[in-house]
Amino acid sequence: MEIKHKELGPVQANCYVVRDGGHALIIDPGGSFPEVRTYVDGDQVDAVLLTHAHFDHIGGLDELLKIYPVPVYVYPSEVNALADPQANVSESFYAHIVSYAKAEPITEGHHQIGHFDVDVIHTPGHSEGSVVYLIGDAMFSGDTLFQGSVGRVDLPGGSYREMEASLLKLKALKKNYHVYPGHGPESTLDQEKIWNPYLR
Repeated sequence: MEIKHKELGPVQANCYVVRDGGHALIIDPGGSFPEVRTYVDGDQVDAVLLTHAHFDHIGGLDELLKIYPVPVYVYPSEVNALADPQANVSESFYAHIVSYAKAEPITEGHHQIGHFDVDVIHTPGHSEGSVVYLIGDAMFSGDTLFQGSVGRVDLPGGSYREMEASLLKLKALKKNYHVYPGHGPESTLDQEKIWNPYLR
């Protein structure tokens, strides 16, 4: 499995392209991505996965779907947030960003998405419908877990109590996943268990 990434949008959210066996998934297209065809490199795109529906993770979604008209998955409580500037918190940043994509709800548990086996962990705290995706040895942690930190909980739908519970879920995982966060550099789960004060 090959993972490529690019920082997109006004706050440099990480967008990931996961490639394996001639297929690809795109995770969190936060802004314009003219090089997407190069990153996909001719593979069949099976779906777009959203770790949550905040504006900085969906800003390039509609443009992307014009190139790849594929299913879009997000946690059920955030399906309607795509088209709601208050719910996707773009209004909180003096912007008005909406997506007209018809997202499909994805729940916690195991899913077969095209070519890929995907495990979904519901991790509210940063937002009500935040999720973490586990694909092979990779953890796409969105704005739940960063290198040395965690996502903010003071935006609409955020909750410190729920973030604590979500982090306990991740801390309980035994596998040393390679962590690909929504912002900032990569890490590993074992490293975060040692050095991240929120996981100690």
